[in-house]
Amino acid sequence: FGIGLFTWLAEKMGKKSKKESKRLDDINLPGWLKIFNENMVATAVLMTLFFGVILMILGKDYLVSQEFLKESSNFFFYIMTTSFHFGVYLAILQLGVRTFVTELTNSFQGISSRLLPGAVPGVDCAVAFGFGSKNAVTIGFLFGALGQFLAILLLILLKSPTLVVAGFVPVFFDNAVIAVYADNKGGAKAAMLFPFLSGLGQVFGSAFIAGFVGLAQYGGYLGMWDWAVVWPIFTVVMKYLSYFGLILIVVGLLAIPQIQYHLKKDTYFLETEDWEECKRVRAEKAGK
Repeated sequence: FGIGLFTWLAEKMGKKSKKESKRLDDINLPGWLKIFNENMVATAVLMTLFFGVILMILGKDYLVSQEFLKESSNFFFYIMTTSFHFGVYLAILQLGVRTFVTELTNSFQGISSRLLPGAVPGVDCAVAFGFGSKNAVTIGFLFGALGQFLAILLLILLKSPTLVVAGFVPVFFDNAVIAVYADNKGGAKAAMLFPFLSGLGQVFGSAFIAGFVGLAQYGGYLGMWDWAVVWPIFTVVMKYLSYFGLILIVVGLLAIPQIQYHLKKDTYFLETEDWEECKRVRAEKAGK
């Protein structure tokens, strides 16, 4: 839901803009800041700040006691290498995704042609990292984290009975993916705005649902956007409408793909079979 919603909003944002929306790849930083146009550099610096703060709060003694670090090791260089490794891992992921998807698609041809005609392979959202702007993942991570940190600060100031700790998985597998799609549909501004809003929703929604259903006392809640925003709505509906609420939700979920098919009957399946042809057909239809 989250990726679909923010992609749709980014597309609307891009269409409403009078000027052509600049994508992240179109932004050229001045002077020495040009080094941040390189994805690995930007990621390494960001992760150094992100992990550096967390590791410094934990302290060397804690890391040594948990056997993450040896007593004789240099704490500063441990922070640096941990952060830089993340940048390298992300680069490997982005480079390998295209190969993975290509091989998977080719391997799936036998299934889609014989066993399940028209079927397409389902892949994890992280595959989007290799098909968008190289810096979209970093931007999504950054602004999603900023949204989460702001929401956590507000929870503290408002003396919320439930305090949420920023989650790495939601920031990376929600907000970074949202940034990739938002940048493609609505440009750089959308890639910054929507991960930030997602970060706010992840924390506020998680705090609400964890307290509402009593999960806070057990130590945590999965903070992905769908679980933090959509599922709390479902929970409230089912709590107060009982079985009727459950039926209402099931019917609604089953109706969504039917509505999508009804709105785009001629290109619904073509979208996965031939994207270029799908765009051409939709453009012709929009021009009429």
